[in-house]
Amino acid sequence: MKNHTFMNAEPNWANACVGDNGNPNYKEYSKGYSKAANLLLNNVIDNRGDDVDLLIYPICFNMRHSIELRIKGAINEIEKISKIKGYLLPNFDLITSHDIRNIWSYFKENSNSLDSRFGIINEKLNATILDIANIDPTGQTFRYPESNDDQKHLIEQDVINCYILKSRFKYLEDGLDSLIYLVDSLIDEYKLGTFTKNLSRQQIFELTKHLPPYEQWNDNSFKTIKAELRIRYKISSNELTKAITNIKNHYEFGSQIGIKKPLAFLKDEDVLELCEIWLKYFQPNFKDYYKPSSETFDPDEYHHFSWEDYVRDLNLRKQGIDLLKYKLSPKYIADLQALYYFSYDYSENYSNLYNIYCIENKFTDLAESIDDLFKMVFLEKLIKSLLFLNQTDLAEKIVQTYNLDTVFDFMPQARAKQLFKHSELMCY
Repeated sequence: MKNHTFMNAEPNWANACVGDNGNPNYKEYSKGYSKAANLLLNNVIDNRGDDVDLLIYPICFNMRHSIELRIKGAINEIEKISKIKGYLLPNFDLITSHDIRNIWSYFKENSNSLDSRFGIINEKLNATILDIANIDPTGQTFRYPESNDDQKHLIEQDVINCYILKSRFKYLEDGLDSLIYLVDSLIDEYKLGTFTKNLSRQQIFELTKHLPPYEQWNDNSFKTIKAELRIRYKISSNELTKAITNIKNHYEFGSQIGIKKPLAFLKDEDVLELCEIWLKYFQPNFKDYYKPSSETFDPDEYHHFSWEDYVRDLNLRKQGIDLLKYKLSPKYIADLQALYYFSYDYSENYSNLYNIYCIENKFTDLAESIDDLFKMVFLEKLIKSLLFLNQTDLAEKIVQTYNLDTVFDFMPQARAKQLFKHSELMCY
């Protein structure tokens, strides 16, 4: 039976997408209630208290319900971290549970046990959420004038100031937005697999700071250091061994103890040869691309580009590919693709992409794949990736050979690791 109240109609801009048409989750629902609360709050403040005694109830109900939904959404998300880590969280009924104190207590306890980085932001939010729990624990105080046992609500409160309410709600909204960002970031981080039972990726990185250079690991003092680390991080000898293995096999962490992990497949001489061929046969004028636009654009030169120029460039590219054909293999191309395409957030993504491309390249035209990679920005991406993966000597040799310090203005930032996400980033 058609619903004549909740229906699709004209004008089209007035139609809201709901259900599977909008695919909303706890986050979207909570944002709607937040916005409604703020619109009403602003109306009261802008109109100097008009209808404040009437609007305070929907204002506070929307605020409180938004916070409940946000915390429930965060619980849904930490369950993803729990599954990645192989932990089983205690059962909690998100659908029928409305006591915000219980909901918040469950989130705090279990998020802190999953990752210590939740502790700081949980503590910042705690007092304001408990204020809400004290005045409206189950979402009934601002919904009805009386409780189920006929007790009038808010007898002890008397007055609620909307200026204070707006300020505290803004603080809570911003904090919960940061909390959700942290949860999402940690999900991405744990998916990398760089963790142990009790140590997060960040803690493993911190552990590297307490390790001596790898060449000194045979020293007897290293046994003492390991014993101290087990006490510091409250972990077993077996877990410490797993953490240290993680460090040794990690591009970013290994470099902290003096281990240079080689590229997945390419040798230094392969990379140097690729740069030479790319410059000679594919992008001989690449430096013009990095000059200020006022220096590079010549209308007369643009109009003089001819079919003969196009054919010449095409033949040059073919010669370049022919020089590489004897080396091309799925692994060779996969390493190039991984260096070119991986984003500079986690070094693990380089290895993950390499493995994916190794499989895909069994079914692709390798010559066409390398032609796709040899664009104008190839050398820029290569240098950034090499520096991120601590292939410093190779990167600097390329920079020196082609005098790239005068071409790439990002070199100081790339050398200082400022272009890349740091392992400490997730601290809040």
